[in-house]
Amino acid sequence: MTLLVRNARAYLLSLDGGAEKVLDAHLQNWQHLRNDSIADLYRTLLHHAKNRKGMPNSIGDVERLREVFFGFDPIQVAVKCKTHKDILDRIAEKRISTAGIVDPINQRSHWVIYAKAALSAAKFLSDFPTAQSFHDFVQSFYKNHYSRLALPLLLKEELFGFGFALACDFLKESGYKEFVKPDTHLNDICRAAGITTAESDFGVFKDVVAYCTEHGLVPYEFDKLIWLVGSGNFYLTNQKLPVNKEYFISTWLQRDG
Repeated sequence: MTLLVRNARAYLLSLDGGAEKVLDAHLQNWQHLRNDSIADLYRTLLHHAKNRKGMPNSIGDVERLREVFFGFDPIQVAVKCKTHKDILDRIAEKRISTAGIVDPINQRSHWVIYAKAALSAAKFLSDFPTAQSFHDFVQSFYKNHYSRLALPLLLKEELFGFGFALACDFLKESGYKEFVKPDTHLNDICRAAGITTAESDFGVFKDVVAYCTEHGLVPYEFDKLIWLVGSGNFYLTNQKLPVNKEYFISTWLQRDG
């Protein structure tokens, strides 16, 4: 256990409501996230596709779109929906509630962005007949840290609206514990800790994974620990702890003993 990991754990457990059992359940949750079917993978991608400012409120629970996406069958979506407008038409046909009328040519509309992402995800997953074939595909990038970096870069190009960080988040939250998401919390704390000086998400990812490898840490678990320090969102137990990232950095980061 590194000094940063020890201090991050101690900080969270010092807060009102902090409990070691709950903390460890969040850190080890990757063990329960692997998707067993292509439908589950597609549903997970659709969930991550709305992970941008304001969009979760517009799109809502992905489950309500099950009929729109043919029971989350990416092949059916790819075959029967040639453009994002076809998906928007199905949303209207299924009487899915939206805030106002959705204009299919408004490129800034959350629903237009989401429909484009859903279609690109369907086309991408159509190349994988089973969930295992997708798992094998992901595993093929584990040869070294450079090849691992290549996978989120590939997803960034294949999936509309997915940046590098969002592609990492999809992989990490799909049970692939070797990935981290370079978000604001990981970036800020790891820079303050001297783990990275990189300005790009790509560079932070590379440096953090190297740090985890050097110290025998599971990247997912390290990422989740740092994210909890920054967010305080213990979502598995519906708890919100009163964290202060700036206070952690200034007071707890290099605490010894």
